[in-house]
Amino acid sequence: MATGLILTERKGKALWITLNRPKKFNAITNDMFIELCSIFKDAAKDDDISFVVFTGGNQKYYCAGSDFSPAELTTIQEVEHHGYKYLVDILISFSKPVIAVVNGHAVGISVTTLGLMDIVIAKEDATFHTPFSEIGVSPEACSSYTLPRIMGHHKTASMLLFSEKFTAQEAYNAGLVTKVLPAATFHEDVQKVIERYAKLSPHTLRVGKRLIRNVAIQDDLLTVNRKEEVELNGMFGREDTIARLTAKFMPASKI
Repeated sequence: MATGLILTERKGKALWITLNRPKKFNAITNDMFIELCSIFKDAAKDDDISFVVFTGGNQKYYCAGSDFSPAELTTIQEVEHHGYKYLVDILISFSKPVIAVVNGHAVGISVTTLGLMDIVIAKEDATFHTPFSEIGVSPEACSSYTLPRIMGHHKTASMLLFSEKFTAQEAYNAGLVTKVLPAATFHEDVQKVIERYAKLSPHTLRVGKRLIRNVAIQDDLLTVNRKEEVELNGMFGREDTIARLTAKFMPASKI
């Protein structure tokens, strides 16, 4: 069921998915993860869609990561599989290219899922931050597999283990970002790029992605996602994690 917190729009052959929760910096709730799963499943079956564009719109934040407000923490502790796990599974096997348009600051899972995207376009003043060690949680979205292969061990450890914040240029230099575009003309420049991609052969895009991310790689990623989820679920039972999350997210504001 649509919540209004995620907007979808067809622009030619592209499906634009826009996070729309500005008062919470586009933090994603479990319900939003489930809604995203449904959107991506439908997009996979729609022959008129060549690729998906995922963005945070015109906001300061691309996405502040998973919502760890008290209500969401209760949900995480009660369910066997959180919605993020299903979304990651879908992204792993999604048959069409996914383009991340990082319009602002990216935190947590909005950074780690970039390793599963096909193109990452970032605004020059965007930042990339995975404060897992600060809040007592572990890497997810297959980032323990994808990021070392993209960025190398040392830069990945700096980001995932030691919570170093990367600028857009640093993320580009590390290989996580494909293009960095000027802030002043960001949305116009992005539109030009997407319009050029829309002229490409949809069939070639699908075949090429299938060859790049073949079944063996998909199986490896699905296995990593399961293992990461087990580790993350274990973290939510630790007193240190609960204390850190409570200290940071207890003053939760309304949507």
